[in-house]
Amino acid sequence: MPVNAAPTAETLMAEMAEILHARSYDEVWTRLLSTLKLFDITAVRYGLTRSRYGYSLGDLQDILYLSSMGDSDFSNYIETGAYRRSPHFRWMAENDGAVSWGHFVTEWRAGRLEPQELEYMEILEKAGQPAGYLLSFRSDTTRLKGGLGIMGPRGWDQARLDAMWDKHGRCIEALCTAAHLNITRMPLPGKEDLLRPRQREMLEWIADGKSMQDVAVLTGLSVATVEKHLRGARDRLGVETTAQAVSKAALLGHLFLAEPTGS
Repeated sequence: MPVNAAPTAETLMAEMAEILHARSYDEVWTRLLSTLKLFDITAVRYGLTRSRYGYSLGDLQDILYLSSMGDSDFSNYIETGAYRRSPHFRWMAENDGAVSWGHFVTEWRAGRLEPQELEYMEILEKAGQPAGYLLSFRSDTTRLKGGLGIMGPRGWDQARLDAMWDKHGRCIEALCTAAHLNITRMPLPGKEDLLRPRQREMLEWIADGKSMQDVAVLTGLSVATVEKHLRGARDRLGVETTAQAVSKAALLGHLFLAEPTGS
């Protein structure tokens, strides 16, 4: 397919359906990358936190990070704290929608960036300023936040990527948003079995407003056994109180599951 040639509406709808029907992170991510190749996009990063607080992403162990640039990208960008020094991250925390990376170059040249952001942009400049776009997905809660960054093919400047985005940006944003929305319904990968069935059941009854005595009657267990399962849930979630356990399990997508999901 020639560069910037628009995929047909039928192709895009079929790809959208595959993304929305995917049942695991691997499937969503693989399908999204395959679809973005139709627009000559191969370098993609996606991040999701369910425990955001202001500019903090929360516990790094509870972050979902997907990258087409290899497993080490998480260590290089997230664990080192490099993301906190980028103007891209600040923009994502403060805005929703899409923005050209040319915006950050403009802000840099105009002297409107923080000192650490200036250093970050200087590092990018020395490495060869890439062309890219950033998507910040709207959330209905203050705790959940997701963002996606794409980089243009090697040799593309920002003007060329901007021209492609003018033609196809709405389609790309819709496809990426579909992937994001599907992902947000799944528990974190590697944590699908974080709670044992009985522990999840006890937390769900508590989340419904039942007391331990109520749960004991409803499940046919003793109060001591109910507390044993709740204690196990607290330990596995790394919290001190049952209320914290319910909150964290809900944030991580582990309560009231129709069926196990994730990869």
